[in-house]
Amino acid sequence: MKVLHVITGLNFGGAETMLAKLLEYQGDRQSTVVSLVGLGAVAGRVAACARVETVGMREGVPSVAAGYRLARLARAVRPDLVVGWMHHGNLAASFAAAATGRSPPVIWNVRHSVADIRTEKPLTRLVLRLGAALSGRPDAIVYNSGVAAGEYRGLGYDPSRSLVIPNGFDCEVYRPQPEARERVRGQYGVAPGAMLVGMIARLHPMKDAGTLIEAVRRARQAGANIHLLLAGHRMDHPPADLMRALAAALPPERLTLLGQRDDLPTLMPGLDVVALPSAWGEGFPNTLAEAMASGVPCLATDVGDSGWIVGETGRVVRPRDPDAMAAALMDFVELGEAGRLHLGQLARQRVIDNFALDEIGARFSALYRHVVRHHRDERRRANGHGHLAALYGRAKP
Repeated sequence: MKVLHVITGLNFGGAETMLAKLLEYQGDRQSTVVSLVGLGAVAGRVAACARVETVGMREGVPSVAAGYRLARLARAVRPDLVVGWMHHGNLAASFAAAATGRSPPVIWNVRHSVADIRTEKPLTRLVLRLGAALSGRPDAIVYNSGVAAGEYRGLGYDPSRSLVIPNGFDCEVYRPQPEARERVRGQYGVAPGAMLVGMIARLHPMKDAGTLIEAVRRARQAGANIHLLLAGHRMDHPPADLMRALAAALPPERLTLLGQRDDLPTLMPGLDVVALPSAWGEGFPNTLAEAMASGVPCLATDVGDSGWIVGETGRVVRPRDPDAMAAALMDFVELGEAGRLHLGQLARQRVIDNFALDEIGARFSALYRHVVRHHRDERRRANGHGHLAALYGRAKP
């Protein structure tokens, strides 16, 4: 099966990482990946499994030239299936399929939640509304979050195309490493007895690092001994307002700022707690499941499927609530190292039971085969899209 994947970009992110993992799992080298806006940090990983192309679109600015290049690539590939990733990639995937002149089936991947469309940029709101208008055309719309599937249904996305396949994780890559704790603490000068709290996310308003910083300040005022580590794209150079908040929350020796990391499988097991204080926009955040697979309990806000991912193995609080987050941090302090390790063991088992990459990859492969077969049959007889319910049931995780 020749699959053409169309994705907005190939920088670090949840959708990009899941595409790379899926290509590695399938391992057939029959896929072509087209990045709309250029080649980013994940391009090398993807190129090891598939042909990689770019149409050179400026970020957020569609152009006739980029459309022409995409159409030419699609006609050259002659795909059996076109798969879109993220909002712009989904619309471009439908365009690419039409440009082939052969009408191959199309699958969209939605990796984002939209609790309030007003929080999105104007162009993104336009793309979302256009997606809703066209959502009856793809053969399937895959959501990585059950919450997101419901939110998009509310935006007008066709529910008959909808199914949920959560992200998958290699639990041999992300695993507990007992020696990592002392190594990481020594590397970053974490004082004995301090609880090392890590936030692994890019610097973006939706990630809401400010709420975590304020929660750490309040927890420290209440007596918690916390060392905060922030890692991710641009986290090593926070803007002035966050730097002021950090200075008010922690002394310099209790703070570590790191940029984008490519060593998360060895960094995460050395943390005591991973926190994700997102205010909006999460679908299925990879950071949580990666930390849990590494045996680290998580503190998350109830955004997207974060609450379902963490379950009873960590703490989940309301978004934008530093008091609730500070109280959760105090809970982790009071558990002590042994209590946190026990929660981490439960967290790892939850990932193994629900989000193992082999199972998730097999579900994607089965979907691809099913959609291609059904599309061929449907061209001879129109019978709707109840076939997705037969394959996976209702759109719930």
